[in-house]
Amino acid sequence: MDHRLTILWQRYLSNTCTREELEELLAAMDDEQLHQQLWLDSKDAPGIPDAAAKLEAMLTATRPQRKIRWWPYATAAVTIGMIAWLYLKPVPKPSAPLAAKTIHKTDIQAGTNKATLTLADGSTIALDSIGILQQGTTTIRRKPGILQYAAQGKQETVSFNTLSTPRGGQYQVMLPDGSKVWLNAASRLKYPTAFNGKERIVELEGQAYFEIAKNAHQPFKVHVNGSDIQVLGTSFDVMAYPDEKTTNTTLLEGAVKVADKILKPGQQAAVSGPDINIRQVNTEDVIAWKNGYFSFRDADLPTIMRQLSRWYDVTISYQGAIPQGTFSGEIGRTLSLEQALQILEQTRVHFKIEGRQIVILP
Repeated sequence: MDHRLTILWQRYLSNTCTREELEELLAAMDDEQLHQQLWLDSKDAPGIPDAAAKLEAMLTATRPQRKIRWWPYATAAVTIGMIAWLYLKPVPKPSAPLAAKTIHKTDIQAGTNKATLTLADGSTIALDSIGILQQGTTTIRRKPGILQYAAQGKQETVSFNTLSTPRGGQYQVMLPDGSKVWLNAASRLKYPTAFNGKERIVELEGQAYFEIAKNAHQPFKVHVNGSDIQVLGTSFDVMAYPDEKTTNTTLLEGAVKVADKILKPGQQAAVSGPDINIRQVNTEDVIAWKNGYFSFRDADLPTIMRQLSRWYDVTISYQGAIPQGTFSGEIGRTLSLEQALQILEQTRVHFKIEGRQIVILP
């Protein structure tokens, strides 16, 4: 499914969809082959008939001359809702009204571009403004959402800086060699102000997406959780949060070596202690966070809530047993916390918000 349709549906549901975007959504749903696939995909999914009916009425108003075929458009709306929302493969339990137990006292906004730069001398800089900083022969430019390093010549003494994102923050850095790194929330990257040695080595905690500048004479390594990832290619993602069961390295382009395993594009190495599992994954799901949305594929509720907790800077607790079942779908990372929870509530999972704590109700 085209991710653009997901975005259009979410904008419609949040009442931010423009007339032009409605026209775009209508045009996309004109495709008969798409309708057929949507019907197959949506047979076992929870529908959203009221939202679909409202969409039909709005589209009819914008194009009165068009004969709206209700059933295909309703099917399309339901399926786009599944993808833009979430659908649940549940462990059977009694059904309940979708919002019967929802208690929302406040709305928490999504994370933003924010980070802290810690210099070699221990001083810190909040990256909330633009400016230029000089460290030896290295120039550091602060721009909105990105830190850019430019090393001039070889430095006699190399300093190490640390870029840290808080919970609810993300940031990008261009390293002195031209490599680009995107940091997800609650992450930390330590790196030199110039790469002078035989190797280029950085240290990571949390999650980051890397696009490495090629240099066959100076291999790149990522030190994470006591081991090194040897970079033999260009684009890969590393997820190494301490509250996750495994450290995952996912290759998009080129090659990386994890322990004694060389990954191919589309493969992920999941490491837990001495155990390493190589599996094929959908790389778009893995780097969805970098592209502005969450993507879940047969994920359990704790997995989803850990991601939400880092992005919205909230804590999670469960009142009673953890709801069972797996979820698949996408949620935009620009949505507020309440909007994101409303999506989850379509799967009959209920919450209450107490300050910055989300309580999952039985």
